[in-house]
Amino acid sequence: MTLLAACLGLWAAVSPAAWTQTGATPPPAAVALTTAPMVSLGLPLAFGEGPWYLGEVLFFSGGKLAIGGYAWSDHVRSKPGMLATRADILGDVDSLKGLETIESVTPSLYEIPGSRTPPEYAAIAVSTAQVRLVFDVTPKAEAAAAKSKTPILAPPAPVSGLVLTPTAYRGTGRFSTPGLGLDFNGMYVIGRLYGKNSFANSLHHTNYIDRVGLWLLGADGKMQLQSETAVRPAFAAGVQGSFLFRDSGQPSVSSTANPTVTVNASEKSTRILTDAYVVASKKFGPVRASAGLMLGDMGDAVAQMSEFLTPDALTFLANQPGQTVRSNTVPFVSLFGLPRKSQPLGLEIMKFNGAALNPMLINFKIGYFLHFNFDVGLLKFQGGYDLLGLLQFRFNEFPR
Repeated sequence: MTLLAACLGLWAAVSPAAWTQTGATPPPAAVALTTAPMVSLGLPLAFGEGPWYLGEVLFFSGGKLAIGGYAWSDHVRSKPGMLATRADILGDVDSLKGLETIESVTPSLYEIPGSRTPPEYAAIAVSTAQVRLVFDVTPKAEAAAAKSKTPILAPPAPVSGLVLTPTAYRGTGRFSTPGLGLDFNGMYVIGRLYGKNSFANSLHHTNYIDRVGLWLLGADGKMQLQSETAVRPAFAAGVQGSFLFRDSGQPSVSSTANPTVTVNASEKSTRILTDAYVVASKKFGPVRASAGLMLGDMGDAVAQMSEFLTPDALTFLANQPGQTVRSNTVPFVSLFGLPRKSQPLGLEIMKFNGAALNPMLINFKIGYFLHFNFDVGLLKFQGGYDLLGLLQFRFNEFPR
């Protein structure tokens, strides 16, 4: 008898007579109210004008809860804990049907047994009980067939920066209007792959596979002040802050004049580095070009990337006692492209003005070729160069 009563109640709710009695207009055929999947969802409700207080929003497919419901929920405005009208729900149906993987969507409403509409909504909602909104989704057959063959793709790479330098863009390329942007960035200098120097007092003029162990973890906040057009570039100003630390001390330097004496270049250390910057960016076909200037102590980080740039090395190897590799002004340029949305390709050049040995850092973003976040940096200075292996991750927090 319980099953019979439920069926009669469902028939009464969806029959033409029910629509006439409630004064509501039946939904169009594309979203006609039909029987929901055969599970206990509550007492069916007529699909009138509303509004209803939503206690739960569910997605069904093939008679069971849809695995992809968490992704579909991003495309609907109806959420638990809010009021929804008939127009709101039909708008959500249109949004879902706009997805390439969905063939049709049927909404239905059910009272949640034992629940009550919150007092602040009781005078507005048409139901005294909270309502369960169910979207019965039918995926496209070809999309379902291809689902098992389609690899899981990584999210698109942010265009708001490369390795250590920012661009005037924000987000992942879909946000071209002025506004705020926030990225979190992490870089790890694994070590030196190969290096060469011409210092007369250096014990080895060729070095390879040496550990560096340097971390730079920070945030990049910007305001895009001017959007890009066909002629003018995008323009942005921002600030960066990074926490620098080492998981090992820098390699030691030795002198051929007294090879028994070894000088420890640096112990484990931590430091907060900051800078303010301005940058302009312009897209030329598939390539985004940027040029800018950093002002702050972020340029001091380069001294930690090679033992040849430490004060001890300047004294014993480069014959420049009392000098330091520090820079408060770092001009930079970059070229950046996305052959694939999640695999960037590009390079950035940073010049550390005022620093001893006139260092320059060129980072190559080569994830496109390696399918991995492994990058290569070329650290050039007067008297030699080091080829560095890097790991770098940029996470776009806002806008997403």
